[in-house]
Amino acid sequence: MTTLTNQITIAAPRGAVWRALTDLDLPGQYDPGVRSCQLVGEQASGLGAQRRCDLRPAGWFIERVAAWRPEEALAFELVTCSFPVSSLRHDYALTQAADRTIVTQVMTYELKYGLAGKALDATVMRRQWDRGIKGFLHGLQQHVQAQHAAPTPE
Repeated sequence: MTTLTNQITIAAPRGAVWRALTDLDLPGQYDPGVRSCQLVGEQASGLGAQRRCDLRPAGWFIERVAAWRPEEALAFELVTCSFPVSSLRHDYALTQAADRTIVTQVMTYELKYGLAGKALDATVMRRQWDRGIKGFLHGLQQHVQAQHAAPTPE
């Protein structure tokens, strides 16, 4: 099992960050690695809600919400995907720090194919996924800060 941990500080309250993270079909608008996201099934939020994300340049995954503690913690578990992955989960913790929110993401995963999968992880996948997570968090930061700074219509 591999674990990647990343963190970013967003100049917005936890509620604004929570709304962006839990709008399950939104990542296509701010994550540079995601071409599109759409809900799978009738449930739009909460435990068990699912989404399919199509990636750039190729690939896809379906994940479901595995933890949901409003404005505190959120987790997604892989249902299925086009990659050689046997399991994947990413957990988000949101911590308020004055007028900012610290978002910590911990991703744990295991690749298929035993020793060959471990070698693939060590040489390619770990770096690619870490880069993708950093891009996602940076996109989330820019999106939330732009939305938070936008004046509300009267």
